[in-house]
Amino acid sequence: MSKVKLLDSVMLHSGVVSLRKDRFLLRGRLVEKDIVEHQPSVGIVPIVEERNVLLVTQYRRAAGKTLLEIPAGKIEKGETPARAAAREMAEEIGYRGNLKPLMNWYLAPGYDTEFMQVFVATGLRKIKRGPLDDDEDIIVKKLSLDASLRKCFKGEIQDCKTVAALLAYSHMNCK
Repeated sequence: MSKVKLLDSVMLHSGVVSLRKDRFLLRGRLVEKDIVEHQPSVGIVPIVEERNVLLVTQYRRAAGKTLLEIPAGKIEKGETPARAAAREMAEEIGYRGNLKPLMNWYLAPGYDTEFMQVFVATGLRKIKRGPLDDDEDIIVKKLSLDASLRKCFKGEIQDCKTVAALLAYSHMNCK
């Protein structure tokens, strides 16, 4: 592993999502990289009736279309990942349940600091759905796990966290 020496880091924009420019030496070569700073996040694979999963449709401006995804969101300041997962599940799909860690990963480590912890939710109980964020227009969809996996392989689910979470869940539960 090569040594990396940070030369400087300049904040270009500060907000909910921030942008900075890092200059560093990698193998003796100068590299400049724009880095998006994003809060850590959670994703949830909500399982109902043993082999069904609850997904959400959500318009994503960067993609320019509505995507089918697992419920997910930012970890708010002072929140634990499990608490954030419970809050997001209540807000986005209107359920409470038992949360178990599944996996965690960086979503786009080439330019983004966002680190996501993914949970599986079981024993779900319906509750009143919480308030949605201004940029959320969510419809909850129930699919069989098999149907959701087929959608992943056909390219009909194009959100990487969702594809990874569904494949990980399926793999963990086939053993």
